[in-house]
Amino acid sequence: MLAPAERIDLWVDFARWPGGSEPSLQSLAFDGAMNMGGMMMGRGSLPDGAPFQVLALRVEGGSQGSHEAAPPARLSGMAPSDPGVAVNFDRPKIFELTMGMMAWGINGQSFEMLEASPYETVKLGTHELWEFRNDATSGMMGMAMPHSMHVHGVQFRVVERSVSGRFARDDERAKAGFVDEGWKDTVLVMPGERVRILVRFADYPGLFLYHCHMLEHEDGGMMRNYRVRT
Repeated sequence: MLAPAERIDLWVDFARWPGGSEPSLQSLAFDGAMNMGGMMMGRGSLPDGAPFQVLALRVEGGSQGSHEAAPPARLSGMAPSDPGVAVNFDRPKIFELTMGMMAWGINGQSFEMLEASPYETVKLGTHELWEFRNDATSGMMGMAMPHSMHVHGVQFRVVERSVSGRFARDDERAKAGFVDEGWKDTVLVMPGERVRILVRFADYPGLFLYHCHMLEHEDGGMMRNYRVRT
């Protein structure tokens, strides 16, 4: 269950297919009724939730010279995330994903090119807990939508997900496909969900973006700056 800009590494053994085979990577059909993005993109767009081919492949040659292979028995390990290292462990920063008057926003605010508020200012070398809230109080015409939240300049760990009762059934169908393990820079926030992440601002001071990677949402205002200070 990958949102726009989410990425995973796949290991594929193409020796399992004979020469001339044409395997493909497919986006499977899903219930896209909650996301009206396609309705905003014009008549020629693919309907939300429709299956489509992402990548076409062709296996050349025969079985000669091919061999069975396997991924490494052990991949690099990661220590469990520790929210206790966050400087705001007791008070995570809340980022409400909002919409009003046909304009998207974060905490009710739209994009400002060269500004970051004090609330959106962090200290270099620290960890913070951020929580994206898609509480569906701001959907268009009462319709809730997923958001794909991307933070520039860092990687983070997903610490916790919770969902309101009204959306629990939809969340149950989706969560089996979530890929929350490992380092991430983008996380899918479904309608009714709250997703808490642990972010380390380790490398660079400066002004960075965070935004929804569903581009019609981003272009409509769901994009803000945060500032890293030394």
